[in-house]
Amino acid sequence: MRAWAWIAGILAGVGLIVLVGWGDGGRFIAGRDREAFEERSAQALVPAPAAVGTDVTLNFVVADSVTPPEVKSSLEHVQSLLTTAASQPADQAKVTLQQADDELESAIDATKDAAEDTSNDVTRLHLFALAQLLERISTVIQIQIERL
Repeated sequence: MRAWAWIAGILAGVGLIVLVGWGDGGRFIAGRDREAFEERSAQALVPAPAAVGTDVTLNFVVADSVTPPEVKSSLEHVQSLLTTAASQPADQAKVTLQQADDELESAIDATKDAAEDTSNDVTRLHLFALAQLLERISTVIQIQIERL
């Protein structure tokens, strides 16, 4: 019986070594690779306006360190317009939402201009992803306008 225990122990050890070595599809996760686990790209937020709402998504964009200051002020104005529209009757809300969408379109243009003006490729990609997110927010606002 003792021989079977040794064989089972050896097989378990070999199995652990195999799982540790090849358990992640052939990719090895070193210490430096783990540092990037907390990073989130702006592209991952693209479905957020439909999932959690435009106000929450705008909070993410305003809080982003890459968002240009002039765009942040426009987005804060869009947030206030969306908050106002939520408490208005349908006919007034439609006008307010249209104003918010127009302001958002100017913020999208400013974000794209900032992306084209920067020399840093990473910042450029991040700003283009933010512009894509803002376009998605604009689409959600346009859908809200159509439903009123």
